[in-house]
Amino acid sequence: MMKAKTILASVLCSGLMVGSVQAVEVDFFAGAGVGYQMDKVDGAISHDTEDMSYQGRIGVLIEQQHRITGTFGYMEDKFSDANTDYKQEQYSWLVSYDYLIPVHQDVNLFVGVSAGANDNKIAGRASTDFVYGGQAGVQYKWTENLSSDLGYRYLAQDYSENAIDIDNSQQIYLTLDYKF
Repeated sequence: MMKAKTILASVLCSGLMVGSVQAVEVDFFAGAGVGYQMDKVDGAISHDTEDMSYQGRIGVLIEQQHRITGTFGYMEDKFSDANTDYKQEQYSWLVSYDYLIPVHQDVNLFVGVSAGANDNKIAGRASTDFVYGGQAGVQYKWTENLSSDLGYRYLAQDYSENAIDIDNSQQIYLTLDYKF
């Protein structure tokens, strides 16, 4: 009898734990975005670069409030400094976490952190460096499966090659995501 009660209690506890795990709502999404980016450049070149940026992203939305996103971004700027033409290219690989705060049935505010790597090439020198920062913005849900983010992201970085330093990147971006 004691053994039957122990088995019954174990089955009930296991059922409750599995039920709790299954109750977690997880949605996957993929999307793309465009934005405007400015990089703070110092040293031998004292010209802040700025131009359009492009991104592709995939991620997971957990319980409609926690979002983890992997983002690949690209930005390119051609400019002149002291009668010399330059081109900066930047490839970004980021992982971000955002906390979504509902303010209306179709609108969420979000705030989060990002970390990853930027591969910068400027004045013929390339370097891949660790970047970190944060983002904030607003998400609008167009339909059950389509949403857009309007956000601002700040990334600190430590590019230093040929007496040229890139201290940070700042972006304003607009995305369109499809939730599976």
